[in-house]
Amino acid sequence: PNNKVLRVCQSPGCKDDGASSTFDCLSALAPLGVDVIKGGCVSLCGSGPIVELCNDANEEGGTSIKKKRVKGGDVIISLLDECAGEKNDDEPILKPFMRDRLMTGYEFSLEAKEAFDAKDYQTAVDLYTDAIESGRKPAMILQEARSAATPTSSNDNNTASSDGYPEGMRWLVTSFKNCCRSRLSLNDIDGARRDAFAATIFSQNYDPDAHECLAEVCAASSDALGELQAIKAAIIQYERLEEEYSKPLPGADAPRRAETMKQRSHAGARKRELG
Repeated sequence: PNNKVLRVCQSPGCKDDGASSTFDCLSALAPLGVDVIKGGCVSLCGSGPIVELCNDANEEGGTSIKKKRVKGGDVIISLLDECAGEKNDDEPILKPFMRDRLMTGYEFSLEAKEAFDAKDYQTAVDLYTDAIESGRKPAMILQEARSAATPTSSNDNNTASSDGYPEGMRWLVTSFKNCCRSRLSLNDIDGARRDAFAATIFSQNYDPDAHECLAEVCAASSDALGELQAIKAAIIQYERLEEEYSKPLPGADAPRRAETMKQRSHAGARKRELG
């Protein structure tokens, strides 16, 4: 209840300004006592990404402090330091050099994504490997501390996203999945299998696309039974997501409702395709 809350505007304008990347980065680096959640428009279009600093997750506007143009590693770390300083907590979970490792890993993952999208798969593998080696340990340390400090019934940044696994681990899970598919394109089946298993583990088996990665590896290695089992696991998770995204969102703004509808449609479509 005493946590600081960073609400990241998810309006179309702020998303065009990079709000999605800001949300992901804040989620990955947020220390104990700082929750990162998605928020609606705060009428500062053109100055995004906008992040509200609040004392309560249910506080809309009010006494919140609105930060403009929150993007880039230095700005994001400065904001997190400001939040941690206000709480006057004990010694942070991550030492400065470990937080630097986490930030470096996250930034490597962004570079790797560019190579992956450009189909430069060898470069993507190299960068994703660096990202994982640099950021995995501090990400695990931070997430273990978050899980220990947060009730399991909560559904904020420190426990689970709407996908069911910790939001702060999303970049790492994505890194494993994209590295897996890059290795498959390079015919590195064993390496792809390791990455696919890691994606399912770090997503706590909740990410359906991680199971799809594993199915693709099994198909490439002519493991029909393994492929079938992985597809079944993916369908189960898509069914769960479809149900989750069908729940009403009282008071939710239009952009969030539209995003939820899009996610529900995607989950339903993938479930049918796999079925």
